[in-house]
Amino acid sequence: MVMNDNLNKEFDRITDLGKARSDEYTERLLAFVQNMEASSPEPFIPLLADIALARALIVHLVIRYGSDKGLVEAQDAFQTVFDQMKPILEDMGVSKGDPPQ
Repeated sequence: MVMNDNLNKEFDRITDLGKARSDEYTERLLAFVQNMEASSPEPFIPLLADIALARALIVHLVIRYGSDKGLVEAQDAFQTVFDQMKPILEDMGVSKGDPPQ
């Protein structure tokens, strides 16, 4: 029983740490993408940085897990994050901003 409680506490600590780091990493990557878009050469190509970010995640997972499992992990990651973020972003009422000039 005590060992189970210790495992649960450790799992909770790792989960909290993961959530905090996930938020930090999201903020850092978002700032990077926004900076890349703001400093892009003319003509500005909408969604280019977004597509590059998605491609980087896919390549990263394929390098880590191999082509078969990496592609499955990438699809799972996109779907999981989409499902988690959709209601949050809809509730925020985020309006479309102006593209960088």
